[in-house]
Amino acid sequence: MNRTASVGVDVDSLRLYYRIHGLDDRSASNAAWRVGVARFEELFAELGIKATFFCVAEDLDLPGNTDRLRRLVAAGHEIGNHTWRHPYELTRQSPEIRRMEVGQGRFRLEAAAEAPVVGFRSPGYNTDAALQKDVLETGHRYDSSVFPCLPYYAAKAAILGLMRLRGRESRSMLGTPKVLMAPRAPYVCDRADPHVRGKDGLVQFPIAVFAGVPLIGTAFTALGERASAFVCDLAARASNHLTIEFHAADLLSLRDDGLDPALAVQPDLRAPLDRKRRTFRAALKAVQRHAQIVRLADLHVVPAAQ
Repeated sequence: MNRTASVGVDVDSLRLYYRIHGLDDRSASNAAWRVGVARFEELFAELGIKATFFCVAEDLDLPGNTDRLRRLVAAGHEIGNHTWRHPYELTRQSPEIRRMEVGQGRFRLEAAAEAPVVGFRSPGYNTDAALQKDVLETGHRYDSSVFPCLPYYAAKAAILGLMRLRGRESRSMLGTPKVLMAPRAPYVCDRADPHVRGKDGLVQFPIAVFAGVPLIGTAFTALGERASAFVCDLAARASNHLTIEFHAADLLSLRDDGLDPALAVQPDLRAPLDRKRRTFRAALKAVQRHAQIVRLADLHVVPAAQ
C-alpha cells in the first residue's frame, strides 16, 4: 500500500474554547485531557492506529496530565509540540516570546514524555517565515500548521466579524489569506514563505482538504457518519497522503459529559457522543481501506505532489 495518512489530535484544553468565544475561562475543566484524550486512545486502539497528539506544555501543570502524556507514549503514539501556552497571536508576538513559546513547549513536553518531540503545530493554524525559522532552529523536523481550506477560512472570518459587531472579543485570530494558495500535499517549505514550496525549509504536512471539505473532527461531526465515510473514501483513493486532524474536545458532549452550558456556543459539543464516535470510526475505517495510517514522525520522505 503506497498511500499514507496520518491522524493528529490537538489536545486543546476547554479554557481555549472559552477564549475563542469571548467567555470567562475561570470555570474551565480538564475534561479535554481527562476524558477526550482517553476516548481517542480507545478509538485508536480499536482501529490499530498510532496517532500524533499535539499538546500544550502548560497543561502538564494540571494534576494527572503528565501521566496521561506518558500513557500515550507507552501506547506507541507520537507527541507533537503545540507551544508552551497556546497564544493564538503567536505570529504577532515579539521574537523573544515567540521563540520561547516554541522552544519551551518542545523542551517541557520532551522532559515530561521522556520521548522525542520533533513536530510542531501552531495555534489557530497561523504561521509565517519568522515562526517557521523558530520551529526549525529549536530542533523540529516538521510542521503541520498550514490549513488551505477556503470554507474554513471564510467561516472563521465571518464568526470573528460577527463577534466584533456584538461587542465580544475572541482570542482567536485570522491568519494570512496566502494560506489558501498553499499546496495541499506535503511539501518542503521555502524559508521566506512557508506557504510555498522550497528546498531549505521544514517539511510541511498541511491539514487535508478534499473537494473543499476539511478532513477534521468538526467537519465530520457536521457531515455525519455516511457522508464522512464517503468523503474520506474518495479522498484516500485520490491522495498520496492525508493529514487528518481532530481535537481532544471532539469526543466530548455537553449532554453526556455535563459540561458548562455556556459551551453550547461551540456547535459540535452539542452533538451526542455516540453519534460522534460512530462518525469518526467510519471516517477512519474508510481511510484505512486505501492508505496506511502512520505517525507524522515516521514519514521520512515527502510523498510526491498530488
